Amino acid sequence: MHKEQTTFRRILDNVLALTMLQIINYLIPLLTFPYLVRVLGIESFGVFSFVLAVLNYGVVITDYGFDLSATKHISLNKEHPDKISEIFSSVITIKAVMALLFFLFLTLLTLSVDRFSQHATLYFYGFGLIIGQVLFPIWFFQGIEKMRYITVLNAISKVIFALAIFIFVTSPKDLELVFIFNTLGALIAGALAFRIAVKQFGVRFQIQPIEKYFFYLKDAWYIFTSRVAVQLYQSLNIIILGFFVSNTLVGYYAIAEKIVRATSTILSSVPRAIYPHMSKLYKTSPEIFHKRNLQISLGLLLITLPVTAFVWYFAPEILRLITNQTPPSELVTLLRIFAPLLVVAGYGNHFTNILVILNQTKLLNKIVITAGLLNLSLLFVVIRYFSVEGVAWLTLFIAGFVIILPKAYFIFFHLRKNRHEKTPI
Repeated sequence: MHKEQTTFRRILDNVLALTMLQIINYLIPLLTFPYLVRVLGIESFGVFSFVLAVLNYGVVITDYGFDLSATKHISLNKEHPDKISEIFSSVITIKAVMALLFFLFLTLLTLSVDRFSQHATLYFYGFGLIIGQVLFPIWFFQGIEKMRYITVLNAISKVIFALAIFIFVTSPKDLELVFIFNTLGALIAGALAFRIAVKQFGVRFQIQPIEKYFFYLKDAWYIFTSRVAVQLYQSLNIIILGFFVSNTLVGYYAIAEKIVRATSTILSSVPRAIYPHMSKLYKTSPEIFHKRNLQISLGLLLITLPVTAFVWYFAPEILRLITNQTPPSELVTLLRIFAPLLVVAGYGNHFTNILVILNQTKLLNKIVITAGLLNLSLLFVVIRYFSVEGVAWLTLFIAGFVIILPKAYFIFFHLRKNRHEKTPI
């Protein structure tokens, strides 16, 4: 009984810590977000969103799915310091190499493609976001279930960024400063997190045998490819839009999407916080794992449906608050189209975690790659005939029907079959 209470308190503590993390991560940007829209103007905000979407590919590439695979390895080896150091060293090294490769690719793009060369300095001022992500071992703190460190350090990063934005950014000419301050916040948080992992938790950074790097690369490969495929219907959409529509329309799309993505990220704190616990629970008690999965799924529905209804109904008021003006009908429509993504994103994060725990990363990979390729095949036609509204509907369709339904079918069918047969999955 005492052990169960301790486990519950630890899970609750981690849920609260990650909830606070997500609130901080997006409450502060939501404070700076309206300010940037007003100060930069919708057109410059469209440029900002386009560049940030490109840089986000670097974040995805350097993350490589280690937030799931490395978290899982750390959580299963918490009592083995040497193994922890091996995982830590291997993952950090791989991420650093990935960052270097992306930097070279980004340099090539800015030298050879006009759409990128127009704002070349913005990409390099913002590249520190990727370096900060490499240094910040979120997966380590999640694995050892010490989420408070993540919360505090991210708060420091976001506060530095927000204060600098409000003090120094006053016109569209200050767009470069937005990326510089973003970079400074990310680098400070990343450096502090790395130092805490090494100094306070005794992790040793060591060069590993080459086969260790290949092991962790292979282990996270299917998660990585699925994450890249996800970008084929998330970040890629705004990048492709940037080649065919005005920066103002890109700005409309970015504003509506950012509101929903920010809210969905806060809601995703529950699946993220319980992931280490569910990973261990599957190993020790598949029956309880099955029940807990159903409870979490119902809980997510009860949380996300009211929030979705609120965003849809109050879309004009939300946008007026952010832009400080009466929002154009196109912008209101976009936000209402995106609103159901709040339900979809909550389930998407949870089902992804469950599939990883069930060692079904290959299935996850197939589902998401299919979704990404389908989105890519339809994207250009949709932009030509339906512009930004069509892209918003396409995003909702891909996320809802092509991803959630196959994941839900597999998980509930597989777990029900396992419970009936009383055998391990």
